[in-house]
Amino acid sequence: MGRRRRVHSRTAALLRTLSGRLKLERLRQLWMQCELFSVTVVEEARMEIARPAPPRPDVVRIHRKRRSSRSRADDVAMISALQIEHAGYNAALFDAKLGPVKIRLSRRMKNRLGHYMVAGGGQPAEIAMSLRHIERDSWDDVLHTLVHEMVHQWQDENGMALDHGQAFREKAIEVGISARATRPAGGGTQPRLAARAGKRRKQ
Repeated sequence: MGRRRRVHSRTAALLRTLSGRLKLERLRQLWMQCELFSVTVVEEARMEIARPAPPRPDVVRIHRKRRSSRSRADDVAMISALQIEHAGYNAALFDAKLGPVKIRLSRRMKNRLGHYMVAGGGQPAEIAMSLRHIERDSWDDVLHTLVHEMVHQWQDENGMALDHGQAFREKAIEVGISARATRPAGGGTQPRLAARAGKRRKQ
């Protein structure tokens, strides 16, 4: 009986020792994992710090991919008329400070009347006019849209953002057009020019 107690006590002591060693081994493994994790985090943080920041230009201009569009024979006369109007409005309303710009007719524009696109990708700046707008609306409407896009050209050539903010509104009022960026409700053929530039040329 006494021998059994001694064997039992030795076995219990051995189990306690093994349990303690296993706990220590487990703790050591956890500690190693923590060390490895901390080293990895530190290395990633160093890489993040060393990574150069992307450049932030003062003026960011998005150059959209242009659709290849060749003017059709029946568009030439209309484009020529718009070029003449552009030159006249440039002299009368912008003190002839705007540069010459390419004008094209777009058969794809359904919701927009016109669009000014900055130069980029080897392509010059251009004003695109909706052919649907020209065929559907009055010539005064078309001229209003042209001058609207010329205000965007003025923004571009003076290093401004192309938007309908305060600078745009002030310039639009100055040249005698509505500062609104959309057609008036009703979509009729009423002239949108607040003050006819043609009349201003005669003054």
